[in-house]
Amino acid sequence: MSDGSVAAYFAGKTVLVTGAAGFVGSHLCERLAERGAKVVGVDNFSFSRPDAAKGSSALELVTADLRDPAAMKALFERVVPDVVYHLAAVANPRTCKQDFPTAFDVNVIGTQNALRFTPAGARFLFMSSAAVYGAPEYLPIDEKHPRRGADPYSVTKIIGEDLAANYLANFGRNVVVVRNFNSFGVGQTGDYIVPQLIRQALTERKIEIWDGRTVRDLMYIDNTTDALLVIAASGERTIVNIGAGRGVTVGELAQTISDRFGGAIPVVDLKKTVLGSPALVSNNERMKSLGWSERVPFADGIEKTIAWTRSMIAAAPT
Repeated sequence: MSDGSVAAYFAGKTVLVTGAAGFVGSHLCERLAERGAKVVGVDNFSFSRPDAAKGSSALELVTADLRDPAAMKALFERVVPDVVYHLAAVANPRTCKQDFPTAFDVNVIGTQNALRFTPAGARFLFMSSAAVYGAPEYLPIDEKHPRRGADPYSVTKIIGEDLAANYLANFGRNVVVVRNFNSFGVGQTGDYIVPQLIRQALTERKIEIWDGRTVRDLMYIDNTTDALLVIAASGERTIVNIGAGRGVTVGELAQTISDRFGGAIPVVDLKKTVLGSPALVSNNERMKSLGWSERVPFADGIEKTIAWTRSMIAAAPT
């Protein structure tokens, strides 16, 4: 699908994005606005991007909590979206394990509310995760792979997928599920692997990793938002992997970051147990069949992320 076709699909449409102030959501809102959509973002700002825009002529940001059915009903009835991107979630596996009740309420009850109040004719995209696959039986992982994820985060995403499938099967909703692998880039903070290692390099002058053998499918955020636009515009109603189709070990990632600093940053492998799957690499043939391709190379994405992280550290109060 060409960029022109995607732009034509979104032009003039009202698009509601949950989790709009988060890492992926903030980038997605910007891209949607660029393509002529009227964007309404909703977020409770508990995990918001530190430099997220607070609104523009094409973007309205609403502070609300998806767990509140009355607030969601009122919002959806006011906005009447043509397209809904449901991205809001407690997305850090470690946080989900530490506070499973909150993760369940946000990731499951919040998803139910989003599905419940979305207009019957609207396009609905549910953001799931490659974590649902668990330890892989084979690589690369296609959409037919069994869902064996058993940690709290994976369980909430599996339930969310099943809710979405139920609304498709029983109520004829225009639903598609995407399983995102590992997006990284400008605006990502916290315990996610790429920003964590870059911040270590910049502030501690060393990089510590838990297990250098762990494999992840790392892709720059612009490629992810390209995929989200293409999938919604395609009309696909099944499950679609979003990933580069390229596995990178955590050891290789750490060395890549070190090399960007002239190799002067030592890498220390602590050989600790990692929560989640030991290896995640996507089979992205279904995504490619919709007309998507990776636009920003991995190395360029790392450079952009280092530059942004450096600027945020420099701007931080001392």
